[in-house]
Amino acid sequence: MKGIELIIYFVALAIITAYAKKKTKNTPEDYFLASRGFGAIVLFFTLAATNFSAFSFLGFAGMAYKNGLGQYGIMALGTSFMAIMFYIIGRKVWELGKKKNYITPGELIGKENNSKFLQILFMSIMTIFTIPYLAIQAIGAGYILNSIYSIDLKLGAIIVMITICLYVIFGGMKASGWTDVLQGLIMIFAMLIAFITVVISLGGIEKASMMAYEAKPSLFSRPGPNNYYTIQIWLSFLILWIFCDPMFPQLFTRFYTAKSEKSLMASMYLYPLLISFFFLFPVLIGVWANGVNMEVSNIDSILPEMVKKFSPRPIYSFVMIGALAALMSTADSQLLALSTMLSCDIFGKKIGYSKLITILLTIFALIFVVFGYDAKVGIMGTLVKTTFSGLVVLFPATFATLYWKKVTKWGCIASILAGEAMVFLYAFYELPAFGFLPAIIALISSFKILIAISLIT
Repeated sequence: MKGIELIIYFVALAIITAYAKKKTKNTPEDYFLASRGFGAIVLFFTLAATNFSAFSFLGFAGMAYKNGLGQYGIMALGTSFMAIMFYIIGRKVWELGKKKNYITPGELIGKENNSKFLQILFMSIMTIFTIPYLAIQAIGAGYILNSIYSIDLKLGAIIVMITICLYVIFGGMKASGWTDVLQGLIMIFAMLIAFITVVISLGGIEKASMMAYEAKPSLFSRPGPNNYYTIQIWLSFLILWIFCDPMFPQLFTRFYTAKSEKSLMASMYLYPLLISFFFLFPVLIGVWANGVNMEVSNIDSILPEMVKKFSPRPIYSFVMIGALAALMSTADSQLLALSTMLSCDIFGKKIGYSKLITILLTIFALIFVVFGYDAKVGIMGTLVKTTFSGLVVLFPATFATLYWKKVTKWGCIASILAGEAMVFLYAFYELPAFGFLPAIIALISSFKILIAISLIT
């Protein structure tokens, strides 16, 4: 029966959501943060699944297909080091949240600096730059359902986003976290199976790599066939992942949910281990696609097309369900984090407002699918230009609030505004970046402004 695997998957999500709804108390602490009770296993899976989004199965392999093995270095290395922030940022956020009952990122930054304006500014920046990331998940869902069941891309996006919206509304953080465990397991096994089936079909790792090398030797050296992986670009992505990822509202908020400091530490140790193989597989598949003369109109579809060509239909369907699980686990976390921030920071800690905002955010994400996505740039390019660049600017104010006694609200406000101004200037004008990503220039500017204005004020 065509589509039975999708039905089983959605039914499993519905069962978990129903159980979460039954166990969720009608209090802000429980609905928004699962009563700060996630142990090591749930916390690890929800952090990992939340951060492995549509690009893991779609954009990731496409970048490797285009630019070579260097993609593994900039993704795996930087993202592995990012796990250190689970302790540096996550531990302090968890401590302050538990001590002072903070629920949102903006609440912590604003109240620690005695500034309601800073709280709203921080929340606004997080919201504005996360909506494109949320929309990317909807776009990915459309691709996946279209490739498996020939459903119209926009209709597929609508179906998946409505599903996500419903289980976020009914189950809150418990539904989001518990479904992340299921979705995390599915996406890990799906990626593993995708790799194994492609390897077997191509005659083994050595043969597959040799075919790709003979087709395009530059794939196996830096800076790659398009001279993209320069030292500056490598450093840019390393810095970007370390400083930007903790500023994702869906990750920042999850720091509050840890049951103990040990839960955070376990996640910090386990995360790089998962990254080391999970990110290698799509990169190799993307590189190998050059050796089999794979031609696609959109490089984001490289991994699905490789699996489709070299795997039986049931395997292909399961891998695509894994891709769906990856993006849905990110989208549900983003929806809940954004609705939590918008309701708590503006209207107070009211669950009803959060549910209404969840619906509105779903609608905005679908609007972006129709009007805001540039297929020529691709998933990774879209995120680097929008979400990553906008959110990394928040790191200086966050780090200083947690660790620097001389920081002032004026320093934080000026740092954020100046950094975002740089992001917009680079987006619309050809300004010198000295080989680095413009986001890194914006980050450095934010640090300088923070220190200068804080010392002055």
